[in-house]
Amino acid sequence: MEPYFAKILLIILIVYIVAPTVLTRFGQVGVISRATKGKGTVVLTFDDGPDPRYTPQILDILNRHQVKASFFITGAKAKLYPDLIKQITSAGHEIGNHGFRHKAAWLLGPRATITEITDTNRVLEELTGKKPIYFRPCWGLYNLSSLWYYWSRGLKVVLWTYMSWDWAKHATPESITRRVLNKLRDGVILIFHDSDSAPGAAPGGPDRVIAALPQILEGITLRGLRVAPLEEIMAGKNNGSAAKRMVIFLWSFVDRIIRLLSGIKDIKDDQSFIWRLALRRYHGQEWLMKDGSLLKKGDYYIEIHINNDLLLKLLGEHSSTERIAVIAMREVRHSLPKLARLMKDDKRYGKAKLLLGITLLHRGTVRLGFTTYELKPGLFRMFTGWYENLLLSLFHPGGFKNSKTYREKLSPKYVVMTRQELMRRYPPAGIPETVAPR
Repeated sequence: MEPYFAKILLIILIVYIVAPTVLTRFGQVGVISRATKGKGTVVLTFDDGPDPRYTPQILDILNRHQVKASFFITGAKAKLYPDLIKQITSAGHEIGNHGFRHKAAWLLGPRATITEITDTNRVLEELTGKKPIYFRPCWGLYNLSSLWYYWSRGLKVVLWTYMSWDWAKHATPESITRRVLNKLRDGVILIFHDSDSAPGAAPGGPDRVIAALPQILEGITLRGLRVAPLEEIMAGKNNGSAAKRMVIFLWSFVDRIIRLLSGIKDIKDDQSFIWRLALRRYHGQEWLMKDGSLLKKGDYYIEIHINNDLLLKLLGEHSSTERIAVIAMREVRHSLPKLARLMKDDKRYGKAKLLLGITLLHRGTVRLGFTTYELKPGLFRMFTGWYENLLLSLFHPGGFKNSKTYREKLSPKYVVMTRQELMRRYPPAGIPETVAPR
């Protein structure tokens, strides 16, 4: 059990933490990390504030140079210093969400993640009268919950092109100025800090920013560039389809890793088979099925998974959700006699007493002979729901926004078909023999 548990834990870490961060930080999927080139613009952003020691001084410098910046605010400090929030917005600067208490998403569960975002939204909306539309995750880290929340609501996640490293222990005004001006290019988004209270920040870092900022602003002007607000660089920026293609490409890579670690296998030389399979042993309490079959501890069952590569091909050919559902159901129906033949002829899979899967799209499966069962409340059900919802949003032809209606009405369930029910409904006699799985 221990090696299997370690694999499950590793898969959860990959899906919940690693994959979302790789998609965004390295794949640059669904995030903004620079402005469009050719417009001669630079974006200044300030994180972790507001702070009564530093924020007013930074606002004064920006006002003298007549430039607008973007401040990514923590909800706790906004609540503590509401006058500073009003001072920022009154000066015409933009405000974004930077979490409530500056906690890394890697250390937060689904509920805590959403709470960090929504609590900050609520505070900022109360103070400014506007819902925040810009978000920057703390340290640029994501988890599955934060990524799903941003994308499902069409929110704009802003990262950065270059750091000023103003928070580093040995940073000086000169090193900050030199680093920023050396990296200064058309379209860059720069990140500074107007607070030194976040974990890892060197005390007094914003003092060095205040000393360096006038020279940096002069350097921007001397290079023929100008400081632009996020609102300007976001205008007309729509990379949704390209982002989705990249998400699908990278997610296919992650999917292969998950299948390798968890023993989910394709049927060899059968590229039209809608299922991928894993033979498992049951370790729970005795489970009485509706047809009288009994699944006991130690019994084998076949865990069924949709072949996402084949599903993507179907989605690529048809834009209608209804049409895709019809085709997918047809493929499932055609696959069941093959599964019956596999359980009859293959020694390994022949040990299984039933087929079992988990899906949000379980309504049509009843007509095919599957029985649905509720998942027990708990962490597994919560994680499975988030994962299935993300996949539904990813594969939905209309994207994250248009799949919202479907997601809110669905919850994951077990779909089960016993061996005797499979053989009764889909007798394997006369079905062309399926090659044994690799």
